[in-house]
This record gives sequence, structure tokens and C-alpha cells, in this order.
Amino acid sequence: MTQSAWTRDSQPVDAAAISSEEWEELKQNAQLGDFIMPCCKAPAVLKNSINNIPFFAHHANECDTAPETIWHKDGKAAVLASLNSMGISGREEVQGCSPDGDKWVADVIFSVLDRTIVIELQRSYQHLRDFKRRQERYIASGVECYWLVRKKTFMTLGKATSRLLLKREFDNLFPPSGIGTGMLPELPVAMLDTEGEQLVRFGGFKTAPVPVWLAGILDGSYQYRDGSWNLE
Repeated sequence: MTQSAWTRDSQPVDAAAISSEEWEELKQNAQLGDFIMPCCKAPAVLKNSINNIPFFAHHANECDTAPETIWHKDGKAAVLASLNSMGISGREEVQGCSPDGDKWVADVIFSVLDRTIVIELQRSYQHLRDFKRRQERYIASGVECYWLVRKKTFMTLGKATSRLLLKREFDNLFPPSGIGTGMLPELPVAMLDTEGEQLVRFGGFKTAPVPVWLAGILDGSYQYRDGSWNLE
């Protein structure tokens, strides 16, 4: 299940942004095909969980899309739908290049005032040097980049960043106050749970809905604090 989907005319929609009254009306009146699952473009049906959380589900209760693609597409849909609910137009799979000619393809890109912001979603393992290389490519292009990854990827990446952080900042001595999640100040990374309420997880039991996380990026409250990227 997912809280994000596409409408028949290719507009992203976030179930969490719809009032309970409007959701119930949509459940009663929506026709098959009015909403489409982001992972495989199959017809979606509107449902509520046992905790009354609204979500979209496959009409046939199955999906043939590979797990990697499902998470990636659901994640992009969640970000695009959240931006849409905030009155911001986002685009997916946009190509660009740095002044040196290094090419990149942004998962989701949007602009607010004089800022161009990219959200990259990474489900599978990627070496720390590749995270840093891709991040530097965006910086060279004058673009801000923020990462959302799967929990397993976050934990694996955290081992590498923690080793680097300890060596670089603490001479390989673990500080009494700890190092948070061990992430780096130059690499904004958080976890994305695409199931249920689609929460962004920062570690230390801190979470936020995707629109709140995006708002934190825009107002500056999403910051690096004591080894972790999180909201105030």
C-alpha cells in the first residue's frame, strides 16, 4: 500500500493531504482507473487501514514490478505528490550537467525562489565515494541535493560515514557524547519508508511526513546536528 498515486490525467496526489470527508466521498464515487499506482501504472483502489490511515492499493492485490523499482517509483510519487500539495511543481528524471560537463539525471527536481533542489532516492547499496561524487556534481551545478534511502541502505552507508567521521573529526576516538547516526555534514541523508504513512526517518526515533521534511528543507530547519541530519 502507498499514500501516493497518480490521477488519470497524470497528476500526483497525496492521500494524507485529503480530508477524511473528501476521502470517503472519493471511495464511494471514484471509477476504476481514476487513480493509478505509481509502481506499475495499474488501477488503484482507495482504502483505509485498521488505524484509519488512507492509502492506495492495487486493484488486483499484486504487482509484477521489481522491488527496486517499486520503492523508487513510490518514493518519487510521494515526493511529487507532497510538492503538489504544497503548491510547488516538481519534475522527475530531469537531465543536467555541471560546468565541467559532468552529466546528471535528477530523480525529482524543483525550484523555489532562487534555489534549485534535487531529491535523490537510492534503494540499493552504493559506495560512499559514489554518494559523494554525485553530491559534488550537483554542488558544482549550483543545485542542492538531498537524499532519501531505504533503511538497509542507510545502515550500510552509516557504517562507512561513521568511520570517516571518527577519523576526520575525532582522531579515531569515540566521543563521550556520541556521533548520532554518524552521517556527514556534506551529505544530507535520511530514510524513507514508502509503506503506510510514508514517513521520513532520521534515526533516534525521529520521523516526519514527507511534506514536513520538504518544508524543513525550504525553511532551513532540516539541518546537520551532532552527527545526524534531522528537523528541529
